[in-house]
Amino acid sequence: MIELSLPEIDHIAMRHAISLSLATGRSFRLAGGLRFVRENPRVANLLADWESAIGMLSAGSFGSEGDDLLFSPRALRHGDYSFITGAFSSALDLVLLLLPAFTGLEYRTTIAVRGVTHSDMSCTTDFTNLTLFDLLEQMGFYLHLSLKRFGFYGSGGGLLGAKAYPGESRGTVPELRYRDVRITGARVYIAKLPTDIAVAQKEMLVEKASIPAPAVGIVEVLDADGPGNFIQVYAECDGGARIVQAVSPVYSVEGEYILNDELAAGTARSAVEACVRIVGEKAVPGRAVRELLPYVVLSGSDIPAWEGGAGVRLADAFL
Repeated sequence: MIELSLPEIDHIAMRHAISLSLATGRSFRLAGGLRFVRENPRVANLLADWESAIGMLSAGSFGSEGDDLLFSPRALRHGDYSFITGAFSSALDLVLLLLPAFTGLEYRTTIAVRGVTHSDMSCTTDFTNLTLFDLLEQMGFYLHLSLKRFGFYGSGGGLLGAKAYPGESRGTVPELRYRDVRITGARVYIAKLPTDIAVAQKEMLVEKASIPAPAVGIVEVLDADGPGNFIQVYAECDGGARIVQAVSPVYSVEGEYILNDELAAGTARSAVEACVRIVGEKAVPGRAVRELLPYVVLSGSDIPAWEGGAGVRLADAFL
């Protein structure tokens, strides 16, 4: 059993550990992992969905000893799978959990997940497809994600479809910096909320990110179970389309409606800051870079200098 002691635990590091365990067949103990889950109800909801899905696949089991989280994997099989996740969880995080292991199987696997498709804890579906999966394709990992219906944190009801194809090669980490970056536009998505929120966010993008007003659209999502709000900014990076994102928190984990003008403005500021970073640094967004870690390990690539302490320890443990 691998003994993991990470300098910092968050839900992404925990998810990566489980993904790598499923992909390599190696059990692990995460020191302080169970304590972290107990202290973070939002993460507890994620872990409950992960445990349920892995149980349905007969692909492993969780355990605990004191404050530590244990996981023992079993073999995954290719196939067509469907899962249901909670309204205070993330369907996309479950997809990201399972895909690394599915790329190592002999045949294509498809999964459908109902639940929250857009959460401030996770990536948006377009960001995942255009920014993350494009990088992974350059490494020899072929994945696709489709949004069938929007589902927002606190109400759920969304639907995602994902496909994982067998990797044909195992390439190295692609170039993570761009030579030329140009912001081409943005969209403010809003569902079952006052339009004034989206208008104010658009005005901030025009003023602070210098995006021409005609290039910033407002999209009202009509087919959703509950309220939601997020922003996607579109960039042309060395001729390819990329996305940066910001998602508003609408409900607390206790189910209390928390979105207000200040939080909505904070979402717009986050989108503006993401624009400034991608144009100024000419670098792949940090969230996409971090999500490469399981695939870097599975490809046998050297761990790039950008990976932090938790990522390095995870990689060293599973390599």
